[in-house]
Amino acid sequence: MNKRRFLRASAAVAAGLAGMRAATAQQAPALKLIVGFPPGGSGDTFARLIAEQLRPDLGTVVIENREGAGGLVAAEAFLRAPADGYTAMMHTASSAVFAPLIRKKPPYDPLKDFQWVALMSVAPLVLVAHPGLPVADLKSLLAHLRARPGQPYGSAGIGASTHLAAELLFDTAGVKMLHVPYKGSAPSITDTIGGNVTCMLETLQTTYRLHAAGKLRIVAVLGESRLPGAPEIPTAREQGVDVIASTYNLLALPVQAPAERAAALARALGNAMRNPEFQKRLVADGLQPLADVTPERTRAFVAAEVARWAPVARRLGIEL
Repeated sequence: MNKRRFLRASAAVAAGLAGMRAATAQQAPALKLIVGFPPGGSGDTFARLIAEQLRPDLGTVVIENREGAGGLVAAEAFLRAPADGYTAMMHTASSAVFAPLIRKKPPYDPLKDFQWVALMSVAPLVLVAHPGLPVADLKSLLAHLRARPGQPYGSAGIGASTHLAAELLFDTAGVKMLHVPYKGSAPSITDTIGGNVTCMLETLQTTYRLHAAGKLRIVAVLGESRLPGAPEIPTAREQGVDVIASTYNLLALPVQAPAERAAALARALGNAMRNPEFQKRLVADGLQPLADVTPERTRAFVAAEVARWAPVARRLGIEL
C-alpha cells in the first residue's frame, strides 16, 4: 500500500470510529446532571460547559437546576433519584464540603453517600466589590469596611464556599460584616452590581467580564498566585491578608450506581478535560483544569477539604 492509500485508509478508519462513537452516544439514555445553583452562577456555568464536552461520548446531557441551601436541595434530590448511573450531580465546594459541614444534623455524609467520579477543576475565589465604593484594592476596601462595621456582603447561600471563605477572610482582616445569603451566586452578583451589598466572593469565570466592563471591581485573588486569565489582579496574600480559598467542580454518582457506568462516565470526563481548547477556555476563566484525577484521589481530596475546614467552621462559630 502506498503512502497516499495508507493515509486515505487511516482517515476512513478514524471517521468510522468517530461515527460509531457518535452513534453509540445517541442510542444511550440521557444523562441528567443535577446542579445545586441557578443559571448564571459559576457552578451552573461549568456544568453547561462540561455537558457540551460530554455529548460526543454520552449523547444527550440534560441540566436540572435545584438551587437552595448551598447545594443541599440538589443533593437531597440526587440521593432520591434512581441509582442507575444516568443521574449524576455536579458538586461544588459548597455541596461537597461546606453545606453539610456546618449542620448539626447534616442530611448526608459526603464521604459515604456519594460515589465520587472525578475532580475536574479548582478555581481560587476572588473578592469583588461594588464599583461605586471609593476603593482601589484590598487594603483600601478593608479600611473602608472597618470604618463602617456591619456592612452587608453577599454569598451563594448559607454554607456555601463563598460564605465560609468570606467569614474567614473578614475574621483574619479584623472586619465586622453582615452576611446576606442568596440562592446562588447569580442573584448575589446582581445585588453587588446594584449596591445592595458591598462585596462578595466569587470566581473569575463569572465576574471578570463584569470587572472589565466597570460593573464590578475585583480587588484580590484568594489563591497561591495570580491567575493567568487576570495577571493584573494581586492575591490577598500579596496585599497582607494570608487567606487561601477555592471552589471546585466534582462529579458524583449514587454509591449504588453500576461500576461500568461510573467507568464510562470517568472516561468521558477524561476525554473532555484533555481537550486542549477546552483547557485553554477554563484557564482563561480562572480555573485550573484537572484531566486525570481518579475516583480514589477525588474522594481523598474531599476528605482533606473536610479536615481542613471543619476546625475553621468551629472556630468561627458557623453552625446550623
